Amino acid sequence: MLCAGQRLDAASAGATGPAALAALRQEIREELARHAVTIGYASASAGADIVFGEEILARSGELHLFLPCPRADFAAQYVAPAGADWVLRFERLLEAAAEVEISCEERLIGDDTLLRFNNQILQGMARIHAERIGTHARLLAVWSPEAPADPGSPADFMDQWPELEHLSLIDLDDLRERTGSGGNEGTGDLASGVNALAIGLSPLVVRAIFFADMATYTSFSDEQVPLLWDFLAEVQQEVEARAKAPILINTWGDAVHAAAETALDMADYATVLLDTIAATDPKAFGLEKLPRFRVALHAGPVYVGLHPLTGRSMIYGHHVNRAARIETVGTPGEAYASQYFVALLRAEMDALQHEARLLGEAYRLPYRLEYVGKLQLPKNFGHEALYRILPAAENPD
Repeated sequence: MLCAGQRLDAASAGATGPAALAALRQEIREELARHAVTIGYASASAGADIVFGEEILARSGELHLFLPCPRADFAAQYVAPAGADWVLRFERLLEAAAEVEISCEERLIGDDTLLRFNNQILQGMARIHAERIGTHARLLAVWSPEAPADPGSPADFMDQWPELEHLSLIDLDDLRERTGSGGNEGTGDLASGVNALAIGLSPLVVRAIFFADMATYTSFSDEQVPLLWDFLAEVQQEVEARAKAPILINTWGDAVHAAAETALDMADYATVLLDTIAATDPKAFGLEKLPRFRVALHAGPVYVGLHPLTGRSMIYGHHVNRAARIETVGTPGEAYASQYFVALLRAEMDALQHEARLLGEAYRLPYRLEYVGKLQLPKNFGHEALYRILPAAENPD
């Protein structure tokens, strides 16, 4: 089960009495028991998220926490305004969790884009985990109908959740009325602090990111390089016919960098490129061997703009740099993807499958995800959980 809960700020924490919080805890406890939940995914803001995490641990469950920004920034923005007791509970929760992931290294606290991306990662990773153990993911939304559906809010999370049959709701307005806590003046309910410090229009956008280089480039002589470009020109024609073009693509030397609006578009482009290279006869172009690309796929909030020297479109930021580091540990001829990329990919595929089911149409997930492991990245980028992106047709089942 995932939890998307509206958070407490200073005003709502002061006006929310023990009876309301006790009722919230009881409802969360009953939902966990009703669905026999032992694995939880959430962020950790003051309010329902922390209560949900505590109740998962009380059931001797496995808790996975995803924060949209570094730990100290998150605590200052989303926990401390509710009071010192919540900060202490936050710290205890992180210590007891099975996993704590920081989905964005950016320090733009309060930025809606980071919150929405964090929710997308929560959804995708929970879906992957559920499939691995033979069950399905369920969303618990702790929600107030009066709260705006801002990006990253519980209402926004619900809008991105396709399966209503796997959705549980706790209505905060109803809970407040039943316990006699607070009023409708904006200071007494659990939702009054939502996005109170948001910075407005975000300078970031979420993009799927592609990085590749030709691992065998140095084995081609200078005389063969023009033949190699002819080979790749033929490959490109086939790729254009079979896959949606990236919204941005740049090259330098033997390296290629691209971006797309969805993980599915980027996966299509990467797999078609690799398949077409493998199926094209190099001897028809005077080459003795195939070029072999290492491909990395990643996703995250990035900055967009024009390069000041070339005037060409570009994206930049921590996640672009991370994609470049992932490329260096890949295997030639394969697409390696970060857990963030596969989380978005899985959520997108599941949404399309659910839509097809409602329309009475067939939709088979086009890709399967094969876990590689946590690999060390160069240049002090730490470890990354990586997956191979493979066409579903290769699945022996």
